[in-house]
Amino acid sequence: MPVMSPSTPPRLRLSLWLAALGCLLASCAPATPAPTSTLPAATPSVALSPRPAPPKLGSFDPAGVAAINLNDYPIIPEISANARAVYAAGLAAGNNPRVFSKLGDCMTENPHFLVTFAQGQYDLGAYRDLQAVLDQFSGVPARRGDWQLDSFGTVGLAAAAGFNIAGPLDATWANPQWCQAGESPAACEFRVAQPTIAVIMFGTNDVAFTDAATFDYFYRTLVINTLNANVLPLLSTFPTRPEDEAKSLLLNQIVVQIAHDYAVPLLNLNRALAPLPDHGVDPNDTIHLSAPPEGHGRVDVFTPDNLQYGFTMRNLVTLQALQAVLAAVQ
Repeated sequence: MPVMSPSTPPRLRLSLWLAALGCLLASCAPATPAPTSTLPAATPSVALSPRPAPPKLGSFDPAGVAAINLNDYPIIPEISANARAVYAAGLAAGNNPRVFSKLGDCMTENPHFLVTFAQGQYDLGAYRDLQAVLDQFSGVPARRGDWQLDSFGTVGLAAAAGFNIAGPLDATWANPQWCQAGESPAACEFRVAQPTIAVIMFGTNDVAFTDAATFDYFYRTLVINTLNANVLPLLSTFPTRPEDEAKSLLLNQIVVQIAHDYAVPLLNLNRALAPLPDHGVDPNDTIHLSAPPEGHGRVDVFTPDNLQYGFTMRNLVTLQALQAVLAAVQ
């Protein structure tokens, strides 16, 4: 349960306790963190594109994203000049070109997402060109200090079952083993890992628990904080929740718009999952991505059969997106 001070406002106190209780009752129920207004100053070492004005909570207009068609956007992102400049700024700031971070909810914390590539049992099949991506990030500790796992094997400090989009920005949910007092999970992750790239996917929990204006505000805030750490955000659309396809579409449209506004890469996972059975979502819980049954396949073996499952497809297209970034910054 979260630790709260006597000065915590009653309404926030209640929402935090209810969120924590929800995490105990459902493996992917969202926490409801408090807003943060602290945005560290950017220190880019190269020319970057101008950013939009800082977001204002409640200013979102759904009409501004209504015309966005997810199928109009490629699965693997196009890497803009601004993205290359952000990456270069990260290198100049001392970020590690052999480390990336994972920020997200239960589908990012999940051991099916990239973790098994650290075990060396993968088979890239027809996608052998992705070996260079594995070589780039394999075998290098993904945190400073006493840590041995690489970026594939490491669950990020800003990835947790129960997170909605505000979770990585709230110090309530920071890991005290790694994080400083008052430090948000995202800020902690960027300080401890010093990544050049942050793979970011939120939305699954937000469909049920976050209104569109709040989602837009906190997502933009997270992107700003990532850019201010000289880390390149690699945003991802998320799987459609069958319980509310309309809300899933709206939040994914927001993700697309934010990627456009900040000129950062967009991995269109939603489009990649669309042809799969149940759109790549486990029909038993309608929350998590599907995975091959134990003993009948692996999420790190890219055969046609295994790629009919959501986690396998997400692993493939994430590696391809990282490949696109690396190719663009060489």
